[in-house]
Amino acid sequence: MYEILHVENPLPSQLPRFYRDGFLFLQARHLLNQPCRPLHYFALINVKTGWADAHCAIFIRDHQAVSPGAASFGSVEFADDVPDADLHRLVTAVVTYCQQVPVQGIRLVNYPDCYAVSAAHRLRVVLLTAGFVVEYEELNQHLPVSSQPFAENLHAAERRRLRKCQQAGFTTQIWENPDSDALFAFIRKARIRKALPLTMDSGTLAGLLTTFGDVCPVFTVRNHHQLIAACLGIRVTPDILYYFLPADHEEYLSFSPSVLLIESLYSYCQQHHISLLDLGISTSKGIPNEGLIRFKKHLGAVESPKFIFGMRF
Repeated sequence: MYEILHVENPLPSQLPRFYRDGFLFLQARHLLNQPCRPLHYFALINVKTGWADAHCAIFIRDHQAVSPGAASFGSVEFADDVPDADLHRLVTAVVTYCQQVPVQGIRLVNYPDCYAVSAAHRLRVVLLTAGFVVEYEELNQHLPVSSQPFAENLHAAERRRLRKCQQAGFTTQIWENPDSDALFAFIRKARIRKALPLTMDSGTLAGLLTTFGDVCPVFTVRNHHQLIAACLGIRVTPDILYYFLPADHEEYLSFSPSVLLIESLYSYCQQHHISLLDLGISTSKGIPNEGLIRFKKHLGAVESPKFIFGMRF
């Protein structure tokens, strides 16, 4: 038996305990740090436990309800034993409220299917039944982590690049107490070179590293003291590490230090019993980046869809 909870701009004490730790981007500490307001939190409260067995958070921005406000995904997370009928009740409550606000529509960015295959399929059916449509489908790529060495599944060309980095003496390490300004400048320069958008400023990155440093280590590759590649590794769940904001130095492109960087994340996953290394999407609003897709395939990546759902009023 479930009751529906809806709270606007909740205080931390007003958010119920979720039935598990859950996805980082739907945890209270992340939701309350996403910048958009108002924030509307919806949940299915288990009347026996008082915990939320399903929840969803939406933000009102530019006359639209969006989930997430600022993260790689939002949408609806739920326990396996929540009936589809109750999931439909929760989704309907969100839609009904949004129609009353009013907003022009709703946009839900779901997690990649590889995060929870069965749940992703169930939610897709519930959302489509409730009147949502798939606005577009992104291609996500990930590495399953096993006890095998990282190089085992590499394409021959990437194995050569990895060996070239190792022979050059490049080293990998986690950057303890990172200089957020220096890291931001490094990432920004690389993304400008690649004509990629950067959706945060240096202050936002500094806040991310300060607030979520326990689940957001900074991985680096260096040539002596020279930073030549870096990324954030976001622990989305205890079992999933997300490769975020990768960047490399333009003078070292012939070495492809990103391969060595990803090997260091893979080793970290092995050491911390993480079974999935998410390399992120290789499309932009459904349009493929063929070079990026090929690079990740050469690393041994597996493909899965990531759906963006919408409803217009």
